[in-house]
Amino acid sequence: MKDKNYFPLLLTLPVVIFLLGLLIYPLLYTFTIAFYDQESENLIPFSLNVFNALMTDERFLKNVYHTVFLTFFSTLISFILGIFLAYCLDQINFGKPIFLVILISPLAIMPVVSALTWRTMFNPLYGILNSILKYFGFEGVEWVTDTASALTWITVVDIWQWTPFCLLLIYAGLKTIPIDIKESASLDGISSFKELVYISLPILFNLLLITLIFRFMEAFKTFDSIMVITQGGPGNATETMVIRSYYTGFRWYKPEITSMIGIFILIFTILCTRWAGTKIGEQENI
Repeated sequence: MKDKNYFPLLLTLPVVIFLLGLLIYPLLYTFTIAFYDQESENLIPFSLNVFNALMTDERFLKNVYHTVFLTFFSTLISFILGIFLAYCLDQINFGKPIFLVILISPLAIMPVVSALTWRTMFNPLYGILNSILKYFGFEGVEWVTDTASALTWITVVDIWQWTPFCLLLIYAGLKTIPIDIKESASLDGISSFKELVYISLPILFNLLLITLIFRFMEAFKTFDSIMVITQGGPGNATETMVIRSYYTGFRWYKPEITSMIGIFILIFTILCTRWAGTKIGEQENI
């Protein structure tokens, strides 16, 4: 039996160590800041003071609600729209490249640029949306300056920005399905929509789940559009966990709170990724 050749492993070892250092050191430092108690006289100055403070902070609980609202509805609607648009695009027989370019164009725009455009459109005085409403005799709307509706419109912006991402992945998946399957379904009298629901989508289960998880994580860490359009306002109506983390770290200089929020986000991301991996494994074993 020949000895194993460890030379390739030795060549990659420095890079692996370097990458692990970039990952592990900041992670350990974050945990240290979040759980370190400077006033403790114990050998290991461990404390849950920051955790307890956040759990009893009404503003942070609102941040969690805003994050869940934005993430859930943005992910769900953009995912469903992505499936619908991919299906429509797959059915048309002319001008498909043109329609594809138009539909995915929001994804090609920098988030800050698109957010600036939406902020101008939402302006209650000279924004184009209120100008259109006033042209037809309606009153202007306080789009993102009303605490009751600001988060909803931020969610709309996020849906507009990221629906093309779902569309692109799902449409690419539909094109990988053998044409024989679709032709057989057509010969059996199955409509194209039923073929999509009962044949194509189950085949693309793993792709759909991965798309959903990536979209979920992107929505969860939405930052640019909120900071550009509302800065977390009016009041705290659009302040999510990510926005709160930014404020506490870079404006209020409370790194322990920022670190704790970062740990919450990290744990949530790991749980979502783990759940997706489990579901994919179960599907492959069927």
